[in-house]
Amino acid sequence: MIVFKIILLHFWKFKWFIIPLALTFFFIAAMFSSFSDTDSFATQELNVTVVDQSQSEASNALIDYLAKTHNVETTDEFNRKELEEAVFLAEIHGAIILDQNFEENLATGEPAVEVIGDQRAAANTQLETELSKFLMFANAQINDSGSLDISKLDSALTDTIEVDINSDETSGNEADYNNVAAYSNFAAYWLMLFLMLSVGNLMSEYNQSEIQKRITVSPLSSTSNAIQVFTSQFIVSFLAVLIMFSGILVLYHGHLENVPLTRIFLAMILITVFTLAMQFAINALTTNRFMVNGLANLITLGMAFLSGIFIPLELFGDTAQKIAEFLPLYHYTELYRVPNTSWSEVIPSIIILLLYTVAFMIIGIIFNNQRKSKQS
Repeated sequence: MIVFKIILLHFWKFKWFIIPLALTFFFIAAMFSSFSDTDSFATQELNVTVVDQSQSEASNALIDYLAKTHNVETTDEFNRKELEEAVFLAEIHGAIILDQNFEENLATGEPAVEVIGDQRAAANTQLETELSKFLMFANAQINDSGSLDISKLDSALTDTIEVDINSDETSGNEADYNNVAAYSNFAAYWLMLFLMLSVGNLMSEYNQSEIQKRITVSPLSSTSNAIQVFTSQFIVSFLAVLIMFSGILVLYHGHLENVPLTRIFLAMILITVFTLAMQFAINALTTNRFMVNGLANLITLGMAFLSGIFIPLELFGDTAQKIAEFLPLYHYTELYRVPNTSWSEVIPSIIILLLYTVAFMIIGIIFNNQRKSKQS
């Protein structure tokens, strides 16, 4: 078991590379877990300027309604350029212009209000919602009674009822699943990068011609050598998978009700085995450490971006989405993309990952035999 021990000791040489990389990943995952979801929505107190050219009972009612929850400044002077500049400089969240026919337009349902605001800001949506609520209730009351009763309108606008949403628990479970799925996506990238860099650098040293010549003349058989090398690599890889999977249990403890943990764990195992096979092929092709490190970064980053790990595939074009379907990381995410997917539906992705693994193993064996024949 001398080769097995040597490989493990070489892995330990990279501890100062592995530990910071793992800590960085967990820090990012913890930050994502803390800030990616909010439990409640709170309205914002807005700074609003109202240009009241109507000076009517209805316009006063609107101003009083807005002033209950927002900071309202009224004026009868209308300077569009100044108002637009104030919105642009974020001095106010929005401006409301009420023309002289505000009350008449309110009764007939004609456009009665002009809003100046930043269409990109959430505050603008909130302001428009407040206005729509007032206008809807005021118009309904005028059409019902023929006049505007301020007390009844105020009661209708301020009365609330408690509503229980039956899908609230489902939404919470869906949010928990989305967080774990995002973590699992980044875990695959971390596993691939870690294995390709650590295993790649290790095997670059191990495959040097001087070391291989010593192994050739040693009593150690080629089969025993290969078994010890792959066993040591798999043990380190399996420990890395356990660390990544444990992160799910620690960071999302108590929020795993709708999470397919078994399929996520299997996906991590499959992407790990695939990565080892791909790195075996790369190391059989070259022992240059700069080449190995360059390929590791190029492959992991490129595959992660194209497979929807960093950017949702929905944002890609049709061509990019079709390319993604041919990449192993895409099928890795397919194993847990939908929480309630049955095993029969993910079997094709499992088979594809296994086929990729076998293909790279065969390529690695071919290149390895060619390299050995040249050395001999």
